Amino acid sequence: MLLVAFNLSYGAFFRDNPLYGVKFLAEALIALVAALAGFFLVPLAFFQIKSWIEGVVATAISNIVGSFWDQQSSRMEKRKREKQKQQAEEEKIKLREQLANSVVLDTSVLVDGRIVDIVRTGFFDRTLVVPSAVMKELHLIADSSNKIKRERGRRGLDIIKKLKSKVKVMTPSIKSADEGVDLSLLEFAKQHKLKLMTLDFNLNKLAQAQGVGVLNINELVEAVKLSVIPGESLELEIQHAGQEKQQGVGYMPDGTMAIVEGARELTGRRVTAKVQRVIQSKAGKIIFCELARNGN
Repeated sequence: MLLVAFNLSYGAFFRDNPLYGVKFLAEALIALVAALAGFFLVPLAFFQIKSWIEGVVATAISNIVGSFWDQQSSRMEKRKREKQKQQAEEEKIKLREQLANSVVLDTSVLVDGRIVDIVRTGFFDRTLVVPSAVMKELHLIADSSNKIKRERGRRGLDIIKKLKSKVKVMTPSIKSADEGVDLSLLEFAKQHKLKLMTLDFNLNKLAQAQGVGVLNINELVEAVKLSVIPGESLELEIQHAGQEKQQGVGYMPDGTMAIVEGARELTGRRVTAKVQRVIQSKAGKIIFCELARNGN
């Protein structure tokens, strides 16, 4: 730097007009100043340029890495969503297969308890579905301060345990609708094309209105009751007097009430009666008979 400055400053002006009359003094001073400037400024400029280049490189690398990571993260997130979607779809298909030909039970059926006897006979061996909303409702009833409600809730929970020992029982988790458990059950049954077993009259009607198949235990009981025709003879025990004079009341093995004319005084005795007519009331089937006489 010193020599370069000296050569550049050396010219006709300083040769003809030497500084203070000293030859090469001006050139030497200029060269010295240039050398000092070069000694301090050049490294400073060098480091500034170096820092700038490093900053540019670092920014470029950061942008490249950031862009690469964003792309990778996007791909990973996309694969994760696709995997979750696939798993959800597989779980939905698996649940649909497990639920095939099953029956949804509501709270009224479990509290009633006769479903256990029906399953025990072997005539009904479908998978039973007790959704989480029903379980929750039974727990709430079982924790009631009312003794009767509390016993009903506990009975319902005990029935579930008994059912699990007889058939397959599924307890899928479903969201409870704001309007109540009944609508949740209907929506679940409709979504999976399942039948609903209930003893609730209003739920029964609502399910039928929405195209959901309903199984009603009371209707089943009526359907399997003994079928008799007028003129047929029956044997039964008179258990108590009837409401009308001379009437005695007995019951068939399936629980059907039989009212026998002229049997009021025969309480506790087994008699033969002839069927006169059969009527269907809200309480169920009632058989009207008269005492058989002379072997008829």
